Amino acid sequence: MATDASAPQAEGVVWDLTPLFADAAAARAFLDEVGQRCKDFETTYRGTVAGLDAQGLATLLQDLASLDNALSRVGSYAHLREAVDVTNEENLDLSGAVDRAFVEMGNSLRFFELEWLKVPDEQALMLADAPLLADNRHYLVAMRRFGPHTLSEPEERMLSERAPAATNAWHMLYGRVTSTLETPFDNGEGEEPHGIDRLLSYMRDPSREIREGAMKTLYAMLEPHAPVLAHCYDTLVGDRLAMDKLRGYAAPMDPTHLRNELNGPIVDGMLDAVAHNYTLAQRWFVAKAKILGLDKLQLHDQYAPIGSGRAISFDEAAEIVTTSFNGFSPRIAQIAQAQIDDRRVDAEVRNGKRGGAFCSPVAQDALPYVLMNWTDQMNDVLTMAHEFGHGMHFQLANERQTALSAGAGIAMCEVASTFAEHITYDYLLANEADPATRHLLACERVEGAFATIFRQAVLTRYEQAAYAMRAEGATLTAERLADAWWQANSAYYGDAVTIPERYRLGWSYIPHFIHTRFYTYSYTFALLVSLSLYAKYRQDGDAFVGPYIDLLAAGGAGSPTDLLAPLGLDLNDPAVWDASFAELERMIDEAQATA
Repeated sequence: MATDASAPQAEGVVWDLTPLFADAAAARAFLDEVGQRCKDFETTYRGTVAGLDAQGLATLLQDLASLDNALSRVGSYAHLREAVDVTNEENLDLSGAVDRAFVEMGNSLRFFELEWLKVPDEQALMLADAPLLADNRHYLVAMRRFGPHTLSEPEERMLSERAPAATNAWHMLYGRVTSTLETPFDNGEGEEPHGIDRLLSYMRDPSREIREGAMKTLYAMLEPHAPVLAHCYDTLVGDRLAMDKLRGYAAPMDPTHLRNELNGPIVDGMLDAVAHNYTLAQRWFVAKAKILGLDKLQLHDQYAPIGSGRAISFDEAAEIVTTSFNGFSPRIAQIAQAQIDDRRVDAEVRNGKRGGAFCSPVAQDALPYVLMNWTDQMNDVLTMAHEFGHGMHFQLANERQTALSAGAGIAMCEVASTFAEHITYDYLLANEADPATRHLLACERVEGAFATIFRQAVLTRYEQAAYAMRAEGATLTAERLADAWWQANSAYYGDAVTIPERYRLGWSYIPHFIHTRFYTYSYTFALLVSLSLYAKYRQDGDAFVGPYIDLLAAGGAGSPTDLLAPLGLDLNDPAVWDASFAELERMIDEAQATA
């Protein structure tokens, strides 16, 4: 991708979606075609599932996988278009058309799941074990875990029909508010409009005045919109709890656990282990205050760089990431480089574009796309490594698995992305000659781990409190959400960090709460797992690479417990997280040693 290395904020680094569809009209035509194919599938197979033999079921799954792939392609295209401009009418219209069509097509395809769930267990397991169905065995078996929470077909159809108005509209409102917010801020180079992501990027600015000013400006900008953002969340949480009651879920986290294929005791044990180790972070915050010459850290000092850091262009970062990947495996370096060369990355910061970063798998017969918001900071390099880690996971899984078995749960997806960050961090530390910069990187590595392990657990605790309040009949007002947010964060920071009153609005701009409940504990799980895996890599060297690539290529063809067991991790062992926190302590010691 030809770009000017000196251009600020990845100017011109925008993705090309034409390999997916030439334009919105082509996507709409394809959508109509797939809709007819879904109806044909229903006509062919409805009422037959219970009587299918292994060959018949294999043929059905092949047809279903083809439809799943087509739906994923057109749905991803609409999502990617909207992500880079949520104000464009054509994008909004296409997303609306896709949402409406997906409801109808989902209704056409839903009979298979419902009929499969009615197949007696003994017959279902016998079919799933047939050699012809080996590639989709886990898909067939895992689907049945949702059986107790699946309603009748008319009920499921009714619920899907209401989804665009009942949930998607609130997602869109939240996105439109947060992605278009701008306010004047002077970063030392003159006042100009700033959005949420750009203001947050200053939390790592060397200037304490700029960090504090950016934080004040961010929350002043958000405050007038807090009631609307709280209402979006309150409505969605209330709707989710109502659906849980209909489906017979015992607790609000159960649907997420089922999607992740992690049981409650594993997750609860992990969150308890994290809380037990809050003191690791608190000791670091006390030490950092001394390094910075402060009596005590203020919240805006949490990510203050220890030492000086230079600006880094998108092109330079891309070279760093691909080179670091190549040292682990030339194959994953090739995958990363192709994302850049094929213009499957959008990193330019612009108004109307969704904040944050993500990697979309798109479809089995397509390649992943990455969205970022580049701010010329060293931390962006790790975000790139993270999203490219997702990309290598998606691509490897799509190469070896079917469209039905390629997709892993959120928790396992984040293992690949955080492991990729470890690879790039080690390369940066090994190849940076300047001691001050090495110290900066080592400290940022520790604080990045804190943000992923501890902060994401804090977000989960906040969500647990919010759902508990709503379940008891309390409306989730901005003030009540602020109270829950404050309590969860106070437990983490303890007496080591002073939290300003304005941080009570910290819940308001985090999209994960809106889009996927209890999403964030997946980050905690993933980094703890990847820390253990990386410790094994440092110990075993090249012998680790092959089994790890196999783990990524397995995609969703197994549960996390089954997929991780061959690499020596027993998730049912309460002591499984000890190695992860030992590795985190090693990283802290390394950061202090570089001082």
